Amino acid sequence: MGVSCNAFAMQGVASDEDKLTVSVLIEDKSSQSSGVFDTVISKLDVTHSSISNKLEKTAVSIDSFFANDRVFERSNHSYMRIALDMVSKEYDGLGFAGDLKLKVDLPHIKKRLKLLIETDSQRDSKENLDQLPADVVQERDFFISLERKLGGVKRWDIRPSLGIKINTPIDPFARLRTFRYFALDNWLLRASNSLAWYDSRGYGADGALEFDREIKKGLTFRVTSKLKWQEEEMFRRFDQTLTLYQQINARQNMAYQIAGFADDENNWLSNKYYMRIRYRKALYKKWMFGEIIPQLTFLKESGFHNESSITFRLEMVFGERYR
Repeated sequence: MGVSCNAFAMQGVASDEDKLTVSVLIEDKSSQSSGVFDTVISKLDVTHSSISNKLEKTAVSIDSFFANDRVFERSNHSYMRIALDMVSKEYDGLGFAGDLKLKVDLPHIKKRLKLLIETDSQRDSKENLDQLPADVVQERDFFISLERKLGGVKRWDIRPSLGIKINTPIDPFARLRTFRYFALDNWLLRASNSLAWYDSRGYGADGALEFDREIKKGLTFRVTSKLKWQEEEMFRRFDQTLTLYQQINARQNMAYQIAGFADDENNWLSNKYYMRIRYRKALYKKWMFGEIIPQLTFLKESGFHNESSITFRLEMVFGERYR
């Protein structure tokens, strides 16, 4: 398979400390038991490692251009993302949503702590919109925490954190996030998990599996499966998303997405679908982006009658990849 290192090449791969790593075990050539079979296996492993690294670079470039949450979670450097969405819905009119994520490196602390500031909103969720742009800041809950990156156990990236949710009253929380990449022939698998405890609502957990495969240069397919659980209401939800990423040129990219949702309140029957297209363009240098996202949503509560919407997004991203 022809895999290109230059797909989505506008965003460079991060420094050695920040690069994602797919580990491949290669036999020690100096071993006395090495023979023809070992030599062949070693060559196959080298080829496998090369393909895996190229897949990794492609995935990192995609996530970097789209400012995916994966970049924020895995970044070992200071990073900030500010987004404002203007959403026009077929039946609900115009509304606004927003997102803020800030990670500050604290290099002089021996434990390599990071200061994290995040909003409670999910950028892809437009269920609750604000009437004015100023309301986006005023109505959001903010999470402030200190996160530490551990050395990793069996190649897992482990990140515990402690913090508070800013609301009334103050809500302390603890969270543990883990990440790992696996090379599977022509696929790259990313496994991630998060376990959290909040004083106000108890425990919650979510896990995700993401499979990436480059179909050809500038065209990458991703399958994402997510499972979420919340102790307070014994609520569980499953999300399945299929995405095809297309590079138009160094400053423009497209993403075509289909997603389905199910939960235990509906006996695991699908209760929501959506289809959308994301057109994203770098407006200024590497840190200001604009997006246009037309979407069709199908909800069970409305008999799966399609509801159209369009989102206009302005986003500013600052960090190692966006200088």
